Amino acid sequence: LETFSRELAGRLERELELTHVPVVCTRPEMEAAVEKLAAAGVDGVILVFLSYSPSLIIAPALKKLGGRPILVWNTQKLETVGTEFSGADMFKNHGMHGVQDLASVMRREGLAFHLITGHYRDAAARAGVNDWCRAAAAAGRLGRARLGRLGGRFEDMGDFAWDDRRLREQLGPQAVDLPVSRLSECSRAVPEKEIQGLVAAENRRFRVDPKLDPATRRQAARLELGLRRLVAEERLNGLGINFMAFEGAEGAEAIPFAAISKLMAEGLGYGGEGDILCAAAVLILHGLAGAGNFVEMFTTDYRNDRIFMSHMGESNPNLARDPKSVRLARKEMSLIKPGLATTSLLFQLKPGPVTLLNLAPGRDGLNFIMARGRVLAKPWFPGLDVPNFMLKIPGRVENFLTGYSRLGGTHHLGLAYGDQRPALRLLAEQLGRPAFEVGEEG
Repeated sequence: LETFSRELAGRLERELELTHVPVVCTRPEMEAAVEKLAAAGVDGVILVFLSYSPSLIIAPALKKLGGRPILVWNTQKLETVGTEFSGADMFKNHGMHGVQDLASVMRREGLAFHLITGHYRDAAARAGVNDWCRAAAAAGRLGRARLGRLGGRFEDMGDFAWDDRRLREQLGPQAVDLPVSRLSECSRAVPEKEIQGLVAAENRRFRVDPKLDPATRRQAARLELGLRRLVAEERLNGLGINFMAFEGAEGAEAIPFAAISKLMAEGLGYGGEGDILCAAAVLILHGLAGAGNFVEMFTTDYRNDRIFMSHMGESNPNLARDPKSVRLARKEMSLIKPGLATTSLLFQLKPGPVTLLNLAPGRDGLNFIMARGRVLAKPWFPGLDVPNFMLKIPGRVENFLTGYSRLGGTHHLGLAYGDQRPALRLLAEQLGRPAFEVGEEG
């Protein structure tokens, strides 16, 4: 059994950071195992019955895991029962009634768990375990996260207005309100040498638009370095910025959208207009998919079941179709004050299937809303001074938009490539939150 335990651990360690506990058979051993796992700071616990073990040796100890997600993996060494099946084979492969014993007790006592049944060599079972582990890691990351709200809440924008205490209770992150004056302090303290170094680095990395004037560029570089200092000092994992709070004051003249895009590419969650719920959604997708993005629906193409997606100037350049084509350009901010300008990164997103995620406040708390779509290669509008792309919706776009709003979806979303829905459902389950999907029929 110990040999099989090590084999299972070896397979999981190919994709996970694992703390392996050898075979335990008694109540004191189980207590010690839980203490070891808690001390290691694990994000979740996978429990495998190598053979039968009674539930009351295990369940009391599991209650001391501090609410960490628990996965019971119902598997065994044998894949089939053949004609050579022996008493020894039976003894070494009868863990499933231990699973049934424990699952019954955990359900009765309200101890949350997830159950996967499948042979350990089966690709579908392993994929389910990996999705669960990615979700547990995302839940752990949320529980440790600090989300900054720079510039306060956006006045009268109510859909993502949510109580910070309830956010902490239901999702895990701590909200941190930051006045724009903090950014001003940080950016005013940036040395000229650092500004010049950043400008030189951008020259190497991006195509610089000839229309981008040196004064705007220098100002944006100083703001980026100040923003980076603020993020580091506050130990932020995500950020929502209210652009209406930027009115041209020294050190915080205008939001450096290029800086936000670069920070998203480095793993920072982000939400526009001070939306830290969307910052949390993007942070989740960073963890699940390796790269998340902030997006917003703008205009419906009813004829072709598509949606034009855009925002003011924030987009993850790691998702560019051609990284060498990313353009650093001037971004006018006359919406706030005439004459204000900043910089943004403009590029075409790579085409392909994507998952959309929205964290929507509901009457009973936060809900996960998921949808799938496809980023199209064409049309793209390079003449616009904002990131943009067309999103193809499966089924009728009318049904999609109606279904999304009937679920209470807000107007900001996170986006990631690939099908992240299985892991997102598991994450919602681990956090005790409802998960909904907007499908082809709305």
